[in-house]
Amino acid sequence: MAQRSPTKTGARPPRRTQQERRETTRRKLLDATIETLVELGYARLTTVEVAKRAGVSQGALFSHFDTKEELLAVAVEHLFPRLIQDYLASVSARQAGRDRIAAAVDMLWTIYQRPELQAAIELYVAARTAPELQAALAIVDGPHRQNLHRVARELFPEATSHPDFDDVVELALDAVQGAAVGGAARPADPAHRRMLDTLARFMRATLVPPPRPRRRARPLEG
Repeated sequence: MAQRSPTKTGARPPRRTQQERRETTRRKLLDATIETLVELGYARLTTVEVAKRAGVSQGALFSHFDTKEELLAVAVEHLFPRLIQDYLASVSARQAGRDRIAAAVDMLWTIYQRPELQAAIELYVAARTAPELQAALAIVDGPHRQNLHRVARELFPEATSHPDFDDVVELALDAVQGAAVGGAARPADPAHRRMLDTLARFMRATLVPPPRPRRRARPLEG
């Protein structure tokens, strides 16, 4: 009687490599760091709590990150691209039937209301009096800012030739971030809506070239 060959349904999944297991653990630690930061805040975040939430030992945590400050900075670096992708998807969904600048400003405000981004901003505020954290975040901040400008150029390619384009982008980012931080205790303040509308009008007036005047038709000569 012929023997049956083993079926695929009973086959064991391939074993993960050491590098794959290491990357999985690292992602768990970064996600747990953001989760802990959102729930407990910077002052109460400990590596013990992060390791516990990630399901690993504290020793395993420090095999991936040398210091708590490095862990926090890399967690923010891990978070930012995800927020940028969410932002682009939201702008694309909202801009139909309305101008892109208004949609971009509105969704920037929405992103800044996200608890994880508020938590990341908390780190930057805390870094003022924490030199090691400040140094760790500085490594992340430069590339992140460049990514934000790249996104702005993708959204508004027709305005990139304007000499003040990058400055206007920085102004918009700082204005929305400042309003989000300052207004955390009063999220329903109608002044926020007025600020966003004013910002959109300013960006539109600065970056959108006025329409060219239509040439008057010359009368036909008899």
